[in-house]
Amino acid sequence: MTNGPDNAERLFQHLDDLVAEIIDRFANEGHGTVTVIETLQDVIARRRLAYDRDPDPAEDVEEPANDWPAAVTPAAEVKE
Repeated sequence: MTNGPDNAERLFQHLDDLVAEIIDRFANEGHGTVTVIETLQDVIARRRLAYDRDPDPAEDVEEPANDWPAAVTPAAEVKE
């Protein structure tokens, strides 16, 4: 996938459509259009800060160890 002007325009349009749906949904629930837009701005700003701190937090997750006692119990001893 390239980052050409066509792709940028498609991305913009797709995000614009999704944001419009979000605004409509929460405004219809009584939150008010301006409040929804301001809250979206806060959410995006916080996500940007989080991304700046750690672009891929999934890489930081360690797999859990299977060294707890029940993990080594033979299948024959496991009761259902």
